[in-house]
Amino acid sequence: MIWIARVGVALAGLFSLAMGLLFWADPARAGSALGLAGIDALGENSLRADLAAFFLVNFTACALALFRGQAHWLYGSALVFGLAVFGRFIGIIVDGPPPGIAQPVIIELVLIGLLLLGARQPGQRGPSG
Repeated sequence: MIWIARVGVALAGLFSLAMGLLFWADPARAGSALGLAGIDALGENSLRADLAAFFLVNFTACALALFRGQAHWLYGSALVFGLAVFGRFIGIIVDGPPPGIAQPVIIELVLIGLLLLGARQPGQRGPSG
């Protein structure tokens, strides 16, 4: 079970790394994948800064859990994705469900599950000890 949890955390981390790097490299393309657009240069800069930070913090938490044996970081990462899901449900209640809302909610819920599974593994230790 520990290996399943570690693979899940690694997948969550790689997803977050890819999204973070994509927001740094091409915020317009990354934003478009999530239904976001920068309306001017400041908007593009905000996508690059804020969304990359969102995903790269989650990548960092996964890396600390996997390579330093500090699984408690995964609770914070799960919280971040949980707050994203909560925000989506607020949007559904206030504005109604937009087309395609199921996919990001499912992805975020799966990520939360993987992160919590990884955080709850006893005796998780990385290569450093």
